[in-house]
Amino acid sequence: MEKNSKHIDFSLLAKYLAGEVNSEEQKLVNDWIHASEENHKEFEDLKKIWNSLDNTGKEKNINIENEWKYNRQLIHMAERNGKTIFLKAILRIAAAVVLGIGITLAGIKYKTYLYVTTKTAETKEFKLPDGSLVTLNAGSKLAYNKKSYGKESRIMKLKGEAYFEVEKNIEHPFIIQLDEAEVKVLGTSFNVKAYKKMNVIEVTVSEGKVSLYDKEVKQKMVIASKGEKAEFNKQLAVVKKYPNTDRNYKSWKTRAIVFQNDSLNTIVRTLESVYHKKIVLEDDSLNACTLTTSFEDENLYTVLKVLESALDLKIRIEKNEIIISGEGC
Repeated sequence: MEKNSKHIDFSLLAKYLAGEVNSEEQKLVNDWIHASEENHKEFEDLKKIWNSLDNTGKEKNINIENEWKYNRQLIHMAERNGKTIFLKAILRIAAAVVLGIGITLAGIKYKTYLYVTTKTAETKEFKLPDGSLVTLNAGSKLAYNKKSYGKESRIMKLKGEAYFEVEKNIEHPFIIQLDEAEVKVLGTSFNVKAYKKMNVIEVTVSEGKVSLYDKEVKQKMVIASKGEKAEFNKQLAVVKKYPNTDRNYKSWKTRAIVFQNDSLNTIVRTLESVYHKKIVLEDDSLNACTLTTSFEDENLYTVLKVLESALDLKIRIEKNEIIISGEGC
C-alpha cells in the first residue's frame, strides 16, 4: 500500500481501532489518515461506529483479523469498484460484523453482571456477597460482576441514589463507578446521589471516610469524613466538600424526617425525595412559611394534613401533582 493511497485494507483499520497493530502498521494507518481530508473523514465515520459499540471487540480480545476473513472478498470488490462505494460498503460490513460481535458479548456480559433496579416509587434493600448492605432509592440501577466481586475486587456501577453500609476489606477497596466520577472507601456508611438529570453528584458520609474523585483526572479528589458532604460538579469537573447541613439526606431510606424552622420550599423538596411525588407551591409567598416538627415512618397523607393544619394551607391533587396553596405567612 502506498503512503497516499485512497484505499486501505479494512482489516488493518479494524486492528488499529482494536489496538492490535504493531508500530509499522500504526504508521501505515496514520499516514493514510493524514494523506487527505477524505481519508480523515472516512476514518472518523468508522471510528464513530466502533466507539458506539463500546469497543466490545477489544474488551474480549477478539482476533479482529479472523473476524473479517469472510468479508475480505466483498471489501476488495468495493475497493476496485469506486471511491464512494468503498466507504459505504465498508461501513455496512463494519456495522454488521462488529454489531454481531457486540450483541454476542453483551449477552456474555449480561450473564456475568448482576443488575438491581428500582421503579419510580420503589426502594430495595439487599446484601452484597461481602456482607455490605445497600439500599437503592427509586429510579436507580446498580450492577456488579457476580463472579469477581469480593474475590478479586469490589467494584460496582451506580446510576441514581443508594445508601451503602460497607464491610471493611483493606485488600479490596469498595469502588462505585458513576458517569463522571468514582467513590472509593475501605469500610464505612454513606449516601451517594448521582441521578443523570442532576448537575452535581453528592456523597454524604454517615460514618468513616469516603473519597470522591474525577474519573478522568483522579488527582481531582476530596476525602469527606463523618458529617461532611462531597460534591462533584459535572459541568465544571470540580470536586469540593462541605459540612453537611441536610439532616434529612437519608430520610428516603429511614422514613424519619426532622424539620427545624425549615422553609416550606425545603420541606416540599424533602417530601418529594422521600415519597416520590411531585409537589408544587402555587405561590412564591408560601416560601416564607416555616415549620418545626418531625415524622417517624408516616404516610404522605398524614404529613400533608399536618402541614395543612399547622400553616393554614390548602392541598389538592391535580394530574398526579400535589398542589399547595394558601395566603402565605
